[in-house]
Amino acid sequence: MACQGEGPVEDWVQVTQVDGEFVTFESPTIFHADGERIDSMSTLRFRSQEALCLSLAKAGFTSTEVRDLPYAPGRGWLIVARV
Repeated sequence: MACQGEGPVEDWVQVTQVDGEFVTFESPTIFHADGERIDSMSTLRFRSQEALCLSLAKAGFTSTEVRDLPYAPGRGWLIVARV
């Protein structure tokens, strides 16, 4: 077995399911030096800004500020919440 830090590596992300707010995807990684494949599956939840702020309020946060991501304006939020 080769060290996983040696040689070319191939990886990609493939969406396998979308169910409302939930997006499930697979992300296999193949190490070409020895052919080892490591499979990873993840599910992310994409909520609206309103739903997110409501959840934070229910959890006891009294102040919520929503900002654009500085490195990706218009593509995501940075949430600052205080108790």
